[in-house]
Amino acid sequence: MKRKIIASSLALSLLLGGAAFSSSSVGAAPITEKEITVKNVQNDNTAEPMFWAAVGKAAAKGVAWGAGWVAGEKGANAILGNSVENNTSYNYQEVKESFDL
Repeated sequence: MKRKIIASSLALSLLLGGAAFSSSSVGAAPITEKEITVKNVQNDNTAEPMFWAAVGKAAAKGVAWGAGWVAGEKGANAILGNSVENNTSYNYQEVKESFDL
């Protein structure tokens, strides 16, 4: 029992001593100030976005979205089948009578 206590206290002192040493040896880097010079830059319109590039990107996204929509519809119909019936010629009286109590 005595050996376990001694071994545990030795391990604990090594752990805490290592943690204390590593946290005390850490320091901030030295601060050295330097001058920053700012030059006057002329605007030559190189950083402005191009209109036709934006239009082309929007058109490409639209085409990709449309193609994905069509492919998704066709794939879903091929796998699951088209079980939706768009029959809009319901008789109003029959529908009304089916919900009457």
